[in-house]
Amino acid sequence: MAGEVRLKVLELYSHQDPTVKQAADAALREFQERDLAWSVAQELLLDTDASVQFFGAQTIYNKVQQVAKGYQKAEGEALAALVVVLQQHLGSPKLSQQSRQRLVLALSAIAVHLCTTLWPRAMPDVLTLAEAQPQCGWCVVLAIPEQLSSVVHTYMKTDRRTEAFLKGSTALVAAAMRLEPLGDEETVTGTLSDSAFSLALQSLTQWTKVLGMQPLQHDGFAGHMAALLKGPVGSSEPVLELLIEVLQSSPGAFAVYADGQQPQLAQKQVPASGLEGLLAAVIGAMGGLLPGIQQMAENPSAC
Repeated sequence: MAGEVRLKVLELYSHQDPTVKQAADAALREFQERDLAWSVAQELLLDTDASVQFFGAQTIYNKVQQVAKGYQKAEGEALAALVVVLQQHLGSPKLSQQSRQRLVLALSAIAVHLCTTLWPRAMPDVLTLAEAQPQCGWCVVLAIPEQLSSVVHTYMKTDRRTEAFLKGSTALVAAAMRLEPLGDEETVTGTLSDSAFSLALQSLTQWTKVLGMQPLQHDGFAGHMAALLKGPVGSSEPVLELLIEVLQSSPGAFAVYADGQQPQLAQKQVPASGLEGLLAAVIGAMGGLLPGIQQMAENPSAC
């Protein structure tokens, strides 16, 4: 069966006759609806042709999504077993990056689907994956909020799956803080082409925005952000996006100072010292930009 599907994939992507391509597309769509597609797609991941690999990965992702959204049925045990298979393939140097990206999304969807049942250690396992394969692991983490959004139809922040993931937020923040930037970190695509550092900060941003995580509640985070702001990546997109989201979601971040010294925090959910330190770093970073801005204003032709 895998050979027949492979032939159709090659016809779809390589054949010059539009009629043949259309027929191949119809046949492949019909194949993806069959239960047999689960096992055949895994065989296709071993193919040497990148387009065949990608079709196999896309098929797995589509099948998982259909199950997660309730459109198809699959045994939870089978999905749990698929986790091991996906992790093995993610470590294969023969798998194309496009195919690996699809498997990352499939693994994220399974984590969301099984995190309160057959895969309660989804978050620790994904962070372990991030240690061995940083880009893959952090891409899984980054995709979790979007996957949750696609299947949760009530208030996101009180959903039991959200609560299950947030139990691992301490380990998540700690793992992100251990990563060092490799360069200016300006490129942000949310894919495997980003650095692990960038993906980790993007993950914290999305978890804060969508799941309601409070990074400032975690020991050392405020100081870590302050250090990043003072360093070479202080003006990079992943750092600034995370900073903005953290401040927006932190009660008291924009409080009015009494007597020009101490902030009057409306709530005590975030340690005042951490918040003050982070705000001080923000002010310092802004101050560092002022000479350059003034120079540009005085001599715009030199810009």
